[in-house]
Amino acid sequence: MQKNLLIAATVALLLLVTSQALSQAETVPVYHPVYSFLKKMEVKGLIDRYRDAVLPLGRADVGKYLKTVSEKHGSLSRAEREWLSDFVSEFQYEVTGSVSGFDALIAASGEKTGSVGTGIHAGRERAAVLHADSLVTLFVNGLVELDGRRISGDGMGSAHTEFLQVGARARGTVLGHLGYSLQFTNAHFWGSRALLARDERISQSHALGVTNAQNFDFYEGSIRYDAGIISAQVGRERVLWGNGLGEKMTLSDNPRVFDHVRVDVNYKAVGYTFLHGWLLGTERALTFSLPTDTAFQFSEPTFADKFFAAHRLELSFPGVISVGFQEMVVYSNRSVDLAYLSPLSFLESVQRSRGERDNVFWAFDVQTHFMRDLEVSASILYDDINVPDMFSSRWNDRYAWQVGVFYADPFTLPNTSLMMEYTRVEPYVFSHGRSRDNSFTSLGQILGPRVGPNGDSWFLRLDYAPERNLSLSARVLLKRHGLNPLDSAGTVTRNVGGDVLFPHRDGKDSDTKLFLDGSAMKSRRVEIAASWEVLNQCWLEGLYRFDSIESGSTGLKSTDNFFTIRLRLEL
Repeated sequence: MQKNLLIAATVALLLLVTSQALSQAETVPVYHPVYSFLKKMEVKGLIDRYRDAVLPLGRADVGKYLKTVSEKHGSLSRAEREWLSDFVSEFQYEVTGSVSGFDALIAASGEKTGSVGTGIHAGRERAAVLHADSLVTLFVNGLVELDGRRISGDGMGSAHTEFLQVGARARGTVLGHLGYSLQFTNAHFWGSRALLARDERISQSHALGVTNAQNFDFYEGSIRYDAGIISAQVGRERVLWGNGLGEKMTLSDNPRVFDHVRVDVNYKAVGYTFLHGWLLGTERALTFSLPTDTAFQFSEPTFADKFFAAHRLELSFPGVISVGFQEMVVYSNRSVDLAYLSPLSFLESVQRSRGERDNVFWAFDVQTHFMRDLEVSASILYDDINVPDMFSSRWNDRYAWQVGVFYADPFTLPNTSLMMEYTRVEPYVFSHGRSRDNSFTSLGQILGPRVGPNGDSWFLRLDYAPERNLSLSARVLLKRHGLNPLDSAGTVTRNVGGDVLFPHRDGKDSDTKLFLDGSAMKSRRVEIAASWEVLNQCWLEGLYRFDSIESGSTGLKSTDNFFTIRLRLEL
């Protein structure tokens, strides 16, 4: 009886931890365009303490930022006011608690949906199923995407592929605090599988590699409790971590989406995030035979379980600066370690007390706010800190750094954003020589910047959004990478620290490093993208991409031209 009373009291305390009920507790997916809009508003000085170093954010938080911008709409251009109006319409339940601007295609129910319309209207938000009352909200959308792609050049010759992707997204909140979200899609494709595999997101689908199937699928889902100052989440969804404008330093969209638990605390100048993720090691084949037929061997793919734990502490001073400190650790070859599940700990000390088997990283970042319309950000990541060898030529002085500039309305050009960023990763960074699977990877893909160790990159991006339903973007990415030289059989002849899965070998490899040593590889990418929202929640998108890769050792160069056109619908 006492145990039941304790459980009931705990639940009641959680539900009453804030005096004001939150509107929606679920998150906003990291690719939502509202993040680009809010980032520009932060750089223009219209919102303070916009903590976007770890995405996604909760819908209630996004609604608060939009409400703040609405109070300063006189500082916006005509197009920005239209974009703001569009986002406020989409997040109106978070801003006003009303769904009066929504249409429901199939059904609307609940005491708050008396003003919900039916059918499809150009200027109204739409859900297939909508329910809203004082206890529960539910928004369900059907997802349809038709995509066609063409490539010509040296890499693949001439090839094409098309796919039709369908799915659904459901989200909502229970009792104003417990948010839930679920999204799944499945696509059937025709044409070149290899062309789809060149897509950095689609290639993450396991189904694409199943050669006797013509489909690929994705799934994300999570539950999040938002108590205002504190929120806690468990599930699977894309997480981006870092101040990078092009590539994130801690968690980018390079690896496959992974399951995780996450805790956030935000109170005035202090922001704190804890995350523990479930990753996968590199694939290996296990052969076995049956006792009744030892002559025949079966092959089973195996993946080591590995884990990622991280926390970040941020101090934000409006109109001046934000600084962040984070620790990360990758560990494997055992089950979940309770020591890394504690949100309040020093990971370096924990891993030492646990036998120093794991791979620990430190990172520091800074973001300026004292120059209106101009923001400078910088990050540095240490793959173990060896104080005597810091900034030397020793191989174990492993670090990566990044600096970027965001210029809002550059040179007084309205509705424009200009971004420039440089990223450099020293040799051997992210690798690990004391464990088979403790590299900073999942399924062999780097968790952070794609450029990888012994490489650097320049990123330039120009966005132009002259109308509420039209956005244009031009991007340039220049990369250099020093690869480990190979012989004709594919064996490494010299280790220069250019492969995240090939660590330094004590006594065999040089104790010194040379940045960009090895087989030099240069790549260039130019992208021009356009998105037109034909009517609300119906987009027509186009992309042209030019890729160039040049080998410094052989002098060989290949170029490719890539075109895509896409129609997306949210019903």
